[in-house]
Amino acid sequence: MEQNYPFVQRTYLLDGTELTCRFYHPVSDGQDFSCRYEIAWPDGPHSRNVWGGDSIQSLLLAMQSAHSDLLLRRERDGLDVRWLDGKELGLPPTGQNTAPTRDERL
Repeated sequence: MEQNYPFVQRTYLLDGTELTCRFYHPVSDGQDFSCRYEIAWPDGPHSRNVWGGDSIQSLLLAMQSAHSDLLLRRERDGLDVRWLDGKELGLPPTGQNTAPTRDERL
């Protein structure tokens, strides 16, 4: 399962410095799809694979998970994360703190 390069990315401002969030092409394992995202935090990148029933679901869940990660760091660490000069991050919201991992879906 290869996810070599991002196909979309968004640049946020983190306390006035650029912060990039990248989403990689969803990949099938023959049954489900995985979409990896990566947030390039100043203290080190964070990446995660999120699983869905098809490529669109895995991408949407990855975007929701990234949104949760950004909000969590904003709240927990007091970081000022902004997009287009506002606090709205432009990603799909979620009612959960994280998207399910593959094991949680099974």
